[in-house]
Amino acid sequence: MKKELLKIGFKPLTLLNKIIKKDEKLIFFYSNLGFRDNVKAFYDYLIQNKYHEKYRIVVSANDYERFMENAPEGVAFVGMKQGIRYFMKAKVAFFCFGKYPIKPARKQMVVNLWHGTPLKKIGNLEKGCEKIDYNFFTKVLTTAPMYKPIMASIFGCKTSQVEVMGNPRNDEMFVPDKLKDAAIRRGSRKVFLWLPTYREYNPDFLISCLSKDDLEQLNEYLKGVECRMLIKLHPLQQMEEKLKNYPYIDFITEEQLQKQKMTVYTLLRNADALITDYSSVYFDYMLMDRPIAFAVEDMEEYGTKRGFVFDNPKEYMPGMEIKNVEDVEKFISDTFNGVDSYGEQRREINDRVNYYKDGDTCERIAKRFIR
Repeated sequence: MKKELLKIGFKPLTLLNKIIKKDEKLIFFYSNLGFRDNVKAFYDYLIQNKYHEKYRIVVSANDYERFMENAPEGVAFVGMKQGIRYFMKAKVAFFCFGKYPIKPARKQMVVNLWHGTPLKKIGNLEKGCEKIDYNFFTKVLTTAPMYKPIMASIFGCKTSQVEVMGNPRNDEMFVPDKLKDAAIRRGSRKVFLWLPTYREYNPDFLISCLSKDDLEQLNEYLKGVECRMLIKLHPLQQMEEKLKNYPYIDFITEEQLQKQKMTVYTLLRNADALITDYSSVYFDYMLMDRPIAFAVEDMEEYGTKRGFVFDNPKEYMPGMEIKNVEDVEKFISDTFNGVDSYGEQRREINDRVNYYKDGDTCERIAKRFIR
């Protein structure tokens, strides 16, 4: 009800946005779920390439105060309310979540970078959300032609509004950083990354297929092969007291990554293999062409309660299924010994879901939308 009232309150701003003159030299970013992910990755690219010396860049975010002190000259960080007036002045604006419910003006380019390649149902495809208006952009980006009609259905927009560009955040996987990479690998022969998905219907879910005893067993196994396991919790998951870091297993939170000025893509770059479930991040990781395993023991329940954009989601999961600690150990052993039984299938799926397989997404977006 609160969201609906908010949209009604924003309706006059849509009319006002149509008549306000746009500033050709103003680039605007906004997010009310933290300045991160695709929107932060693209902002970083613009700063690295000195766009702030030719344009004025304004970022509106709920956590804007974190970035104010180190903002480069030509860049301003403001709160969400302040951001509204900059949004209506900007010739071009970017977001990937936390939209303003203000329709773009005819001479304004509002780009929804989004934050992933959908596997689970979202937007208008979710039960009970079929009639919600999500189309507050000029363009929304995706990763492959096959996703154009899917994204149009999700956001209730025309397929002509969907453009194949890729995810800006993926560029980080192609750029080594000696200090950060060394801090992650810590001399390990192989690094394994586990990314569990948040379950709305079971918020306490972490990694149900592993008990405390299993973790201790896995730690000993990792010790024997001189490898490490990183378990990165979803931003909505809470670190449980019973979870602790073992010598060869680390539980990592979003807050910890931010303190180290890292992202999950820093971890992905260094991961020799990935374990996940319904997180679309594994579509991103396919660009690395490394082994992936799936812990999807609750797929039937997840499919019933959340649903998938594909009739047969397992067709898009090219990797072994993890059901217990022995499966984890086998996956580690196979990867360690260069056994990649799903490599051909993974590359075939990668061709379907990732049209571009490079680290140049930010460059494509800048050339397309910033004149």
